[in-house]
Amino acid sequence: MKAMRWLRSCGVRNVNVLIDGHYYAQLMQQLGGEEMNLAPAYSLYPVFGSSIFHPKIWMLFGKNEGMLVIGSGNLTNSGNGNNEEIWGAFHFDTRSSENALIFSTAWNYVQKLCAPIKGYTYEKTNHWLLENSKWLGDLPPSNGDSFYEVSGKDKVAFLYNSSNGTIFQKLSDLIGKERIVEITTVSPYYDKRGNAIRALSEIWPESKINVVIDESGTVPYEIPLSKNLHFFNWYDLGISKAIYSKSDEHSELSKLHAKIIHFKVDSGKEFLLFGSANVTPEGLGLPGKRENEEASLLIESPEGGLLKNLGIKLKSPVGLSEFNVKSSKTVFEIVVSSNRKKINLLVAEVIFDEIFVYAIGNYSGALVVKIFDKDGRVLHSIELDSFSEEIRIKLTLPKEANHVELYDESGNSSQSNKVLLSDHVLLAKTHPNPKTEEIERIFQDIQGGDLTKVLDLLQYALLDETEGLGSSKLISRKSPNEIKSAGKEELEKLYELSGFKTKENQSQEKGLLIFSNSLRVLDALRFVSSVEFIQSNQSELKVDEQEASLDKTPIKEGGGIETQLITPLWMLNAERRKLLAYLNKTYDHQHFLLYSKNKPKDYKVSLTDLSKYLIAIELLLGYGGKIEKYIDGEDEEYFTYLEFLDDLPYHSDSVKGWLFYIIGEFLLIVKAGFKKYELEYTQNKMQQLKADALVDSLICILNMKWKENEKGYAKSMILNCLHYLGGNGHEWWRIELPHIKSRLEVRMDSVNNQSNMLNENYRWLLDEIIPLFLRAIHKLSSQEFETKVKRGQTIYKSHFGYCEVKNISSNNELILVRPGFIWDEMVGDFIRHNDDVDYQPLYLKKFLIVD
Repeated sequence: MKAMRWLRSCGVRNVNVLIDGHYYAQLMQQLGGEEMNLAPAYSLYPVFGSSIFHPKIWMLFGKNEGMLVIGSGNLTNSGNGNNEEIWGAFHFDTRSSENALIFSTAWNYVQKLCAPIKGYTYEKTNHWLLENSKWLGDLPPSNGDSFYEVSGKDKVAFLYNSSNGTIFQKLSDLIGKERIVEITTVSPYYDKRGNAIRALSEIWPESKINVVIDESGTVPYEIPLSKNLHFFNWYDLGISKAIYSKSDEHSELSKLHAKIIHFKVDSGKEFLLFGSANVTPEGLGLPGKRENEEASLLIESPEGGLLKNLGIKLKSPVGLSEFNVKSSKTVFEIVVSSNRKKINLLVAEVIFDEIFVYAIGNYSGALVVKIFDKDGRVLHSIELDSFSEEIRIKLTLPKEANHVELYDESGNSSQSNKVLLSDHVLLAKTHPNPKTEEIERIFQDIQGGDLTKVLDLLQYALLDETEGLGSSKLISRKSPNEIKSAGKEELEKLYELSGFKTKENQSQEKGLLIFSNSLRVLDALRFVSSVEFIQSNQSELKVDEQEASLDKTPIKEGGGIETQLITPLWMLNAERRKLLAYLNKTYDHQHFLLYSKNKPKDYKVSLTDLSKYLIAIELLLGYGGKIEKYIDGEDEEYFTYLEFLDDLPYHSDSVKGWLFYIIGEFLLIVKAGFKKYELEYTQNKMQQLKADALVDSLICILNMKWKENEKGYAKSMILNCLHYLGGNGHEWWRIELPHIKSRLEVRMDSVNNQSNMLNENYRWLLDEIIPLFLRAIHKLSSQEFETKVKRGQTIYKSHFGYCEVKNISSNNELILVRPGFIWDEMVGDFIRHNDDVDYQPLYLKKFLIVD
């Protein structure tokens, strides 16, 4: 999560992580349920080999620049923070040839790793990179395992274990003929017989060998002693002593993890090998051993001083017997041997209403694909006649789906590792398309913890015209000075889709799901209000068994805890203007669809409309009653984004006013129904958002104090929510009502600014309104209509929905009120008007009386 925050803050969007496949399998046995919740939208891909996949490389690619980082640190807090690690970093710029050859060699290596990748990650690690970093195709051809000149006087070679030679063999070829007088090894892990150290001594038999040991790792305790071997305790060296001593109570939280072999030549020249390879036969690739996948750098420095520059100062040697020896299994035994399966799953991708599972292995016989939720419960079991390296399943998964595993025909014996399900739609949005750069930059800032950028996203939702008729046209016609000019060229830049290529032709609906800015903004608002995000900002994640948190409490100069910065009043006012602008323009759009003479006929609510509506509700829940402190002169004052309460005539700067204007009118628009989609995935997305709209709208209404004369408004809004956003018929409600209640209770807990009436109103909903609604459903199904009604009663008529009867004329004509009808200043109520905006009482032959 921390790495993703930093990458996003630097504008890095396409992130791909290669991980040892067996170690991935081991991690998947320890699922906690929250994996990737806080740092989604990166690809995690396992690499399976005969031994351990162990390199530690970062390669970052820009339009004209690149950065290569090779070292010893794993992708963990400790690996990039409080462990003692060593890194080599190289910058490349197209305006200079400096570092071009080392980049070319590293890129060739990474390409070889990515060439066999399956699924969408192949697209991301190959096509996306080459499309957006075209300079990769212009890099000079590398000379293999050779030294290259880099900045300054030093030279560097990139060494890795491969079929063309191991790190040890290449090291021998490059510097084997040098007159080495002293070798220093620094490593957390040695083999117990010291075979790697002895191999170095055989090539340079006259050299003095210094072996630096951290006894928290593994000690070469069985190495034959000789006069040229000298042992040093890592905790006695200058670099570590500056941080802590061995007796320090926190010393166990920080470990030596750097892997270094230093060579001193009699002429004063020095060489330094460092990277991922431990000083072991498997790390360096000694003959006759199963070498790991490793990557290291070999630096040649004519002026020397490399250990001194690193802060490593050898002092008095100690006897080998002074080190505590721990007997433990090898990493190979722990990771590889215990996680071998007949089938290795590589990736499982959800692509709309299909699942693609890619695998390698040999298996004869039928199989069962099991799909689990985060708690390990089986959601689906699909039988397969035989094993295939590409498994394609037509299935629309619930959002709870978390990971996949293959079992034998009986479904009882696991035959594969587990892999997390990756979401094609989520990953597609990480394409580094410059045409969506600005909105993605804001997303990155928000996901990095900068909540001041949340309301900057709203303009992109307003300009979303992915489904044709959008609010920006309507709003710009009504108030051209209120928003930025959105010309044709700007909209094309924002929404043109050619920068994204897929393996198959995408339908318009698939493009909508991937590129809808309304959905993107809605996701961002929900992310910010999620329990996981809130907790992550309150306290750092717990570290794994190797590490401690990097974060420190900020301390003022001179002592005392640093206080949080207070947002100035001008910024708070600017935030509120953005908030009110979105709510105003959402209302303008809805009002146009209901009451304009130019309104479209037979308009159905689209996925985009529903997304924009949910954004408005999310804003009301997130900013209603939200208070910020600011300083006015020497006084502390408090700023409220939106007041909860309001009174007649219900202004648009309060939550209550917006409930009437936005929820009320939306519930009138949806009387005509929702837009139909062909793709099953889109249909399910629509149903999901519709269900979200039901729960969120109800919570918004319930989180409000209603006066006695306003209870009828709240009642009609709730009944219309249940009617238009819920399902049809008693059977649907019998099945779904428990789930709706459960979702309401979860959503109530997530509301930051709770009204003191929320729980009481929730009881009112359960005890009175829902039973009333269920009786109304029964009356509708049995056609129990009435012709007479009393003032103050609630009726249902299909053309108007649920309304309160305000008055009855002498001719039995009804005056109906409900939020969504136009506010009449003369009457002082939300009155049903005709299209010409003239009020006319209604003569209804029959209707349903609700209470």
